Amino acid sequence: MPIRTVLRMGDPLLLQKAAPIEQFETPELHALIQDMEDTMQHMNGAGIAAPQIGVSLRVVIFGVGANPRYPDAEEVPYTVLINPVLTPLGEEMEEGWEGCLSVPGMPGIVPRYSHLPY
Repeated sequence: MPIRTVLRMGDPLLLQKAAPIEQFETPELHALIQDMEDTMQHMNGAGIAAPQIGVSLRVVIFGVGANPRYPDAEEVPYTVLINPVLTPLGEEMEEGWEGCLSVPGMPGIVPRYSHLPY
């Protein structure tokens, strides 16, 4: 269960555009996703992106079951996104409190589109 160090806000890697995944079903990609999952669970996170653990690739995972950081949150199924491209289904926005493993202890109000395809 390798736990990776989560980069903090201000790290230059977090400001770079991550590279797309070009080869799927590789041992390296599976290991990366497992490291992300182990790190996210260890930190009681709801999601994490590969750049947050120092890997500049377009991979995101998220999911919420019973989580002490978000005791009132609805459950969200575990999801892996590789090379995601999100196109909003309308202009409606909503705001909600969110935290980030790269900005510990500083939750904030974040605007998000209300409707995205999945």
